Amino acid sequence: MRMSSPGFMRFRARNLALALATLAFFASGIGLCVAWAQAPQGAPVVVRAIHAVEGQSPDLFAIIIDLSEETTVRHEVLTGPDRLVIDLDRSFVAASAQRMTGRSLPAIGALRAGLFMAGQSRIVIDLARPVLVERADFVRQSGVARLVVQLRATSAEAFLAQARLDAAKRLSGRNSRPEPPPDDKGDTRPLVVIDPGHGGIDPGASGLKGEAEKDLVLAVGLALRDRLVKSGKVRVAMTRDDDRFVSLNERVKFARAREARLFVSLHADSLAGEPDVRGASVYTLSDRATDALAARAAEKENRADLIAGLDADEEARGGIETILVDLARRETRAFAQLAARQTVTALGNRTHKTPLRGAGFRVLRAPDMPSILIELGYLSNPQDLRALADGNDQKSLAETLANALEAFVLATSAPDSAVVAPAAGP
Repeated sequence: MRMSSPGFMRFRARNLALALATLAFFASGIGLCVAWAQAPQGAPVVVRAIHAVEGQSPDLFAIIIDLSEETTVRHEVLTGPDRLVIDLDRSFVAASAQRMTGRSLPAIGALRAGLFMAGQSRIVIDLARPVLVERADFVRQSGVARLVVQLRATSAEAFLAQARLDAAKRLSGRNSRPEPPPDDKGDTRPLVVIDPGHGGIDPGASGLKGEAEKDLVLAVGLALRDRLVKSGKVRVAMTRDDDRFVSLNERVKFARAREARLFVSLHADSLAGEPDVRGASVYTLSDRATDALAARAAEKENRADLIAGLDADEEARGGIETILVDLARRETRAFAQLAARQTVTALGNRTHKTPLRGAGFRVLRAPDMPSILIELGYLSNPQDLRALADGNDQKSLAETLANALEAFVLATSAPDSAVVAPAAGP
């Protein structure tokens, strides 16, 4: 057998099976950017483990991904910060694969893995130095399909050039996809869009025992949806109703395309070292944060796209930044503030001591749709965490929110409404 990469054959792998799989792969002489699925289309592909393997040369190493079957694979690099993104179709990531095994490599930073969208998982690897994918293909051994991604250190200039090529390809593919038509075109009831934050590869904040913000806000969001659907007074749509990632820009586009009367984003914060801070807060868009806590919350939530391996600057330009001049529209901001005040009043003693806040959240930037963001509580506070994790408390909270949101939407949507919005704040 002729080995085409003799230097890489001398891997100091901790696991002999990994080493043999790697050698078999590099002996094949085939370098592909996309590996095609062999499994039936209906069979889910399980990502079982992710390994880092170093080579004899300090600039050569590999990421090896164990899967139940082969599937379609795509990869790209991103800057700001430097990241390697690997997408796997028809797959989900097992809990055992959410941490990388193997030796710590100088070029490899943190890893995140999880569901990115329906039927697609994503692995995001932070890079401590520029590297490029030389080749990626499958090697099957002992019933395991191993995707071997060969990486080589490169210059900053070469990395940037590849990132620009990947971005151009990504934008071209995105522009060729038609937007799905909005649902319920003939239904004239006002629409409330519920936006459970985070999801998939982005868990959000974490609780005292590892509880994930993405799971708790989804549970409250589903309970809120069910309560609104049951009353039948408004239409309801959700930006996500399962554990998937949705970019910040796509969340807003989803609601605007359906002409939502109100957009409600649900979150739950966590403050390290401050377990006594508790209670819900309701945010509206503001050019300047009302306080340091609001500024910190916006900065954290606005980084969601970076965590999930997206070009945040590119996402921000997608139809929102081009019309920033309209953000000053007084009516939209004023109605958002009215919705926030009514929500705070309804929440009563569930709220933080400063319940009304403003900050520059990207999901609140739609110029033609009142939008609020509700921080349901603090996962770092035992009392808040217990309430957000309890099914009965979730339903009670959903009932409270539904009453407030319904009242706002119905009052401000009636053709003969006499409701006057308050003066817009700063």
